[in-house]
Amino acid sequence: MLDYKKLVAEFKRIGLVENDVVLIHSSFKSFGGIEGGPQTIIDALISTLGNGGTLIVPRFNFDFSTHNTPWDIRTTPSQTGIISEFARKDPRSLSVFHPIYSFSIIGKHGKELVKHRYKGSYSKDSIFHKLRILDAKILQIDKVYKGTTMFHYVEEMLGVDYRFFKDFTGIVTDENGKSYEDTFNIYVRDVERGFVTVVLPIGKILEEEGVMKIDRIGNAKTWYMKAEDLYRVTANAIKKNPHILCKIISQEKE
Repeated sequence: MLDYKKLVAEFKRIGLVENDVVLIHSSFKSFGGIEGGPQTIIDALISTLGNGGTLIVPRFNFDFSTHNTPWDIRTTPSQTGIISEFARKDPRSLSVFHPIYSFSIIGKHGKELVKHRYKGSYSKDSIFHKLRILDAKILQIDKVYKGTTMFHYVEEMLGVDYRFFKDFTGIVTDENGKSYEDTFNIYVRDVERGFVTVVLPIGKILEEEGVMKIDRIGNAKTWYMKAEDLYRVTANAIKKNPHILCKIISQEKE
């Protein structure tokens, strides 16, 4: 079983260093046992990054867009795993004001990243674009490769033909408890035409290009790369094959 000290050593071994800005996608169960639970992972990451580093954890929740459920920045839980939920509740954490694509941010750039509110999803004023500006790194920890939401940012920047902008309107509540109706413009996949996201082909390209480093921590596999490298390689791949990140599922009933 991994403990705090072993996790810090492992995070350093796979390439995390002090002052890094890191976006993490993670599965707690994939580790195979952590002494102290999810909080130990968060604490180990923060220790590894140091006082000058920044940890960014998705706290996505899709009920606002799928069920028109009111969203409260203070209380709405994350739907992206138990590590994400622990990060949301961490007293050091600040949250991005977005009812679908919110993030919990701990560290140096937290105040800077949460002060600007945006109404899109993967636009140039989003957290995803700021990951490139900050030369951030992206770390996935899981049993199988599931990609990163950063791919959708690349899709929006290039204007792929299988996504379009759609408004979602609902009730949001801010840090002060003020509730009001607001609209968010999201770059959604064209599900009516049968498009679904696929990530294995681009994952293979990222690995072959030497951009994505694959390793292990405990029972989990890790996939690690710079956001700018991901953008460059993925954008080039889309230009060569516009549907590298998607496929069409037949709508016919069997």
